[in-house]
Amino acid sequence: MTAPDSQDRARDGFYRLLAAAMTYGWARLMAFLAWMALLVSTYASLDGVIGEGTVAPLGLVTLKTVPLLLAVLVALPNVMLHIVARMILFRFSRRNFNLLCREAPAEAALPDEVKARCQATWAYERGRAQMRYESGLLPQVGVFGLLASAMLAFCILGIHLPPSQLFPNLGGELPTWHIWVAWTVLSTATTSFMLSVGRILVRIAGYDATTRTFADAARSFGLCVVSGGLLACLTVSSTDPKTAQASIAMGIAVGLLGDRAFIAVSNRAAALLGTEVEVVEPGIGLRVIEGVGAEDSQRLQEENVTSVHALAFVPVPRLFFNSSLNLQRICDWQDQALLFVYVGESRAKALREQFQIRGAIDAQRLGRGFEDMPAEVQQQLVVSLNFPSPTHARQLFARLAVDPRIDELRAYRAAELSLEPLLDDRRA
Repeated sequence: MTAPDSQDRARDGFYRLLAAAMTYGWARLMAFLAWMALLVSTYASLDGVIGEGTVAPLGLVTLKTVPLLLAVLVALPNVMLHIVARMILFRFSRRNFNLLCREAPAEAALPDEVKARCQATWAYERGRAQMRYESGLLPQVGVFGLLASAMLAFCILGIHLPPSQLFPNLGGELPTWHIWVAWTVLSTATTSFMLSVGRILVRIAGYDATTRTFADAARSFGLCVVSGGLLACLTVSSTDPKTAQASIAMGIAVGLLGDRAFIAVSNRAAALLGTEVEVVEPGIGLRVIEGVGAEDSQRLQEENVTSVHALAFVPVPRLFFNSSLNLQRICDWQDQALLFVYVGESRAKALREQFQIRGAIDAQRLGRGFEDMPAEVQQQLVVSLNFPSPTHARQLFARLAVDPRIDELRAYRAAELSLEPLLDDRRA
């Protein structure tokens, strides 16, 4: 390589890094500036209202202790989430798997183009997952952290600021109901956030946290806050001496219920308006796949896999890199899903119960030997599967014998995985 070529390549690499920083860095910068403005505004609003003691960090500036402590508490959610995000990025950088296609014993040989296609899909999905983590994780975390900090700041200001500052245009006796609503929302936000962080940490421990995890957590947090605020406005009475206790208890209960509280509030609001809310559980059709439980179905929904058809045709590497699912388990689920899609649910169950055909790979093996079967066995197969004639069965099995999707699934099921050595290991 000549010197001008190396200089051109270095310059192109610098421009690509600069473009990436301009594309993804501005979102994080704007979120950081909004977060800093929120902290400064929170402290400035509380500075003249509460607190007598002062503290001088490094002797540079004198700050009131209580407003500073509350501002720090407002800042903690965003800081905590960014620490968690760095944990995810560090762990994902250690999951650099390579795929080695090999022949499975007692199976027909795989064409070279099938192996090459699987290798290309694996490399593409690995790069796609890496881009998804590196470019999308921190902005998602920033939005969730900013939302949590903003909710805490608004609740703290609603509790501590005098009513005369919040309602300057009202004369006579100033209302105090907003204080109890703020306590309810604060309890809801705190409970929901702590539960969300706990679930995210469990997902990280299982190598199963993605950008969708933070998006769902932010959505659940927002729904809980809205539900808590609405319930507080409808039920809290400022004349009840036990209002403070009831407000905090209600907020904790809403935070524990999570999305179910929002569904309950939505149904109640729909009943008041004379309409009905239809609650449909997505992904329930996945239960027909053996081995897919309620938690597995919910996890597949996070990857937009909500039906048997979607499970049959989602790329295997995409599920592998975006979850903690075992490669063989993914292949087993897709094997069953392909059979359901190709022959139908009733025929797939008949094949399993009467011929021990569990998935599309077994059906392909059966189809390749269909012509060599005795006539009575062929007839029994036609009758069991409710085909009009042997010709229809022959046509189906002939298509399964050369189906490229089944061949790819065979390649993934027989493949071996290896971890790519890290730079530190190679240097050692």
